[in-house]
Amino acid sequence: MPKGYLIGFVKVTNGQEFKARYSSKVVGVFEKYEGKFLVQTSVASHHEGRDFDRHVVVEFPSLEKAVLAVDSKEYQEIKCHRISNSDIDYGSFMLVSGV
Repeated sequence: MPKGYLIGFVKVTNGQEFKARYSSKVVGVFEKYEGKFLVQTSVASHHEGRDFDRHVVVEFPSLEKAVLAVDSKEYQEIKCHRISNSDIDYGSFMLVSGV
């Protein structure tokens, strides 16, 4: 079964609140669903397209596990802090299946 990946490109609008209410908690939530953070950084060699403040890749055992994580009660409780402290029209947040 192919692995599932969460990919996020984030344009942060309130760094202090984003960190305190979302990024400091999301790792623990996704770990409950066997999510492993492969990338979580502001450092990137930008070549094309938009520039983002945060780049995130989380690996899950399957796309189904990734969907369960994002749909979970625990994630839904902190999701509002990602949305209210970042520009979701500028950024991207997606779940994809691996090969």
